[in-house]
Amino acid sequence: THPAQFARPEGRKEEKMKPRLFIRGNERGIREIGFKASGLASERVRGDSRRAWDRLAEKELRAYFAGRLAKFKSPCDLGDLPPFTQAVLRIAARIPYGEVRSYGWIAARLGKPKASRAVGNALARNPIPILIPCHRVVRSDGRLGGYALGRSWKTRLLALEKTHKKKLTRAGAKKTLQVRGLKAGS
Repeated sequence: THPAQFARPEGRKEEKMKPRLFIRGNERGIREIGFKASGLASERVRGDSRRAWDRLAEKELRAYFAGRLAKFKSPCDLGDLPPFTQAVLRIAARIPYGEVRSYGWIAARLGKPKASRAVGNALARNPIPILIPCHRVVRSDGRLGGYALGRSWKTRLLALEKTHKKKLTRAGAKKTLQVRGLKAGS
């Protein structure tokens, strides 16, 4: 396993960091990503499609952390989440690699301009961080705000994307995501 490299804030020397994540999927796609004790690995699951999604997500996450991927193809299954949370995550999934948007921006896209706090609460329940890039959502004053995996991860993910954006943009990479379990147009 190659450690991911993240540019430190304030131009300090780069820091190597091994992501310690687990991946849980089902036959419809990835259902959860979170911290585990060591290394990046998917849980042992039954079913060919589950294993295929888990392997694809693991491969994509390794490439993302190495600065070689901005476009995820791993399908995500959000079918068990409340409709408002699904809608928020669907909009967050469209935020381009290396860019940020505010909680208010998402609320406005939902047609609920005063729902910034509700948007933040929905993003806090994102079961699939990184693939659904809630780290790209910041406060309207530009400060980071919270993040399910911790503020230091949010800082490092944004720095990683900023560092690699030009290279990946030149290669034609655009951040897209298949989200299953969502109604079209929501």
